[in-house]
Amino acid sequence: MARSKKKIEIYATPESKENPVNLVSISGHENKAYLNDSTYDNISDSSGVSSIEESKKGDGKPPVVDIERKDKHSDFQMKKSLNLLHCVAIMIAVTGHSSIFISPAAILKSAGSIGASLIVWLVGGLINMMLALCFAELGTMLPKAGGPYAYVMRTFGPLPGFLILWGYVVLISGPFWAFLSYTAALYIFQPFFPDCEAPDNAVKLLAGWIMITFVVINCVYMKYVTKIQTLLSSTKVLALLIIIASGIVNFTQGETESFENIFEGTTQEPGEFAVAIFYSIFSYGGWQVMTSLMEEVKKPEKDLPRSVFIAMIAVIMKYILANVAYFTLMSPSEVVASNAVALVYIHRFYKPLTVVISVFVALTSIGALNASIMGHSRLIFAGARVGHMPTILGMIHKKYLTPWPAIFLLLAWGLTMLYTGGVTDMMEFISLFSTIMGIAVVSSLLYLRITKPKLPRPYQTMLFVPVSMFIVNIAVLVLAIYQKPHKMGIGLAILFSGIPIYWFGVLWNPKPLPFKELTESLTVFMQKILMIEKTS
Repeated sequence: MARSKKKIEIYATPESKENPVNLVSISGHENKAYLNDSTYDNISDSSGVSSIEESKKGDGKPPVVDIERKDKHSDFQMKKSLNLLHCVAIMIAVTGHSSIFISPAAILKSAGSIGASLIVWLVGGLINMMLALCFAELGTMLPKAGGPYAYVMRTFGPLPGFLILWGYVVLISGPFWAFLSYTAALYIFQPFFPDCEAPDNAVKLLAGWIMITFVVINCVYMKYVTKIQTLLSSTKVLALLIIIASGIVNFTQGETESFENIFEGTTQEPGEFAVAIFYSIFSYGGWQVMTSLMEEVKKPEKDLPRSVFIAMIAVIMKYILANVAYFTLMSPSEVVASNAVALVYIHRFYKPLTVVISVFVALTSIGALNASIMGHSRLIFAGARVGHMPTILGMIHKKYLTPWPAIFLLLAWGLTMLYTGGVTDMMEFISLFSTIMGIAVVSSLLYLRITKPKLPRPYQTMLFVPVSMFIVNIAVLVLAIYQKPHKMGIGLAILFSGIPIYWFGVLWNPKPLPFKELTESLTVFMQKILMIEKTS
């Protein structure tokens, strides 16, 4: 057979076929369009800040635009269908995922006492709320989807942007998928082991099956997945309402022994307190997905900051009340010893509700996993289209129009994290990068405030917010590294390993001919096996 003459690069190039595609967004809308970059042509001219969408080589520099080609295509924008109520509902649904049902043990262990742990839950919530306001300012300034990757790329250039993308993939996506799958499996198994912990190997096997199953569903049945996402997310609210209501009942019946000396045993180590805040930052995570939906919000300058205030205050109150409920029937030592805190608690309150809570928490975790599969794979897909990931990761299936290669890559990494790490390891990696990402985004905001003061800012938070967030996040990061140098060192090494990868994959050009031929052959082979093609 004659060898294909078509040139295929490992990294994206400006040349592409003009193929219309129909890609389903994270919120479930179908969008037909030519995926070109003409929509962004004028952004850098008006703001003076380079746009990630302007480059196909990963260098942050605008390519030469083919005027004839540009004229042939109409601008593409996602349908603006999200109002304030939708934004609040999404924020409440995705913020915190299923962490409230499993992470209280880790936070209490580091904080040392009930009172200190409740303060940590409050502080972690306020940190996330103020970070969300910083994201809201940048999101309304740069309303194109892309989130932290886009903000850092446009402010500081391609290498910092690539490190955010790289860190998100290796330190958030993989560990997060593993954590959610494990939580779902644990709450499915635990009712069958009421007097002891469920076998860890069995839990991990079921967790792997859950992860693979929902990856397949996302690859093939995307339309149906988005329709049930709201139902899956609502189960968290129902589970929390049951726990909080039962806690109120316990209080009225005098179950207050654990609150007599609530600060007894509080840690005296600043590093341990910082680690506890680390865990709480993870526990409130997930709200960042709103930055991926900016193009679909009707009035982002008003609805985004309002939704942050409403949703974050509601979530903080729910989480603190849920923790208070746990301690009405469980001692601090029992909470620390339990992997499935909510299940142990509800079993003591009213045994028949155990199965209900188990199902609700499992569905909550599956719903968060499903949303993560949709959102995280699109980030890799976007990175491939601007030259920061291999070309094949920017391809979609010809029939189902979903980014199979990007999803399969994250599946492989998620399974690796599931079978090689523990729950605490996953939480620490996610917390580490979330803090670093928060510092990078706040730095972007402050840098633009100083260097581009005249940029249009539909929403502008008080200067105190980004300044305080920069200081607090730096302090928490330094103390956490001091307290756990080995774990944090591994995480930092993984993050900064992205620098040589960036040099090899993006900067090193031209690459040797044998290497190009090998990657071309592998790309063509995978295209045939997976039935995928590059979008325009």
